[in-house]
Amino acid sequence: MPDQETSARIASSFARAFAELQDAILAGSGIAAATAELSEARAAIDQLARRVEMQLEEDKEQRRQLGDQLVTLAGSLDRLVTHLQGLSQLMGDLLERLAEPQGVAAVPAETPFRPGADGLSLTLTGLPGFQALMEVQKAVSAMEQVAGVSVERYQEGDSRLLVHLTAPVTATEIADWLRRSTPFTAAIEDSKPEMSRLRLRIAPA
Repeated sequence: MPDQETSARIASSFARAFAELQDAILAGSGIAAATAELSEARAAIDQLARRVEMQLEEDKEQRRQLGDQLVTLAGSLDRLVTHLQGLSQLMGDLLERLAEPQGVAAVPAETPFRPGADGLSLTLTGLPGFQALMEVQKAVSAMEQVAGVSVERYQEGDSRLLVHLTAPVTATEIADWLRRSTPFTAAIEDSKPEMSRLRLRIAPA
């Protein structure tokens, strides 16, 4: 049977062995925990790297789309500038034309009937009766350019007068005078000053 000193040494050895075993166990637990933490940290880093990569790809795609939009916008602006330049030129030309004095188109002067030995042969058509012929003859005689009027023919509403002129007179002046001086309208059917012939259609006003 061992003595008390030997028993103490054995107990001390067991205690040291147990402490070492406990330290080893504790050391092993720390390594496992550290390994787990490292695995978690690596996973987090991988996930973060993937997110960063995805964000970079998204940023790259957005930059590409923005670049395409800028190119399209630049083309649209170029076309707009060209269109505005053309419009400006057109407006400038229009303003220049508007600023230019617009000459009034000259209306050809009506050739008048002139006094002559043969006189003016005035044919009247559409006379409503002999009384109408008398009224027309009286009105023509009252014109200041007329020296006298004689009836050459009257048949079925048509008549021919011989008008002696003292001054030039146009067909329009004669027709207007009859419209003002008689209850009839006078429309010019044919006017030939060079032949001293005039034909008027007479109708009630």
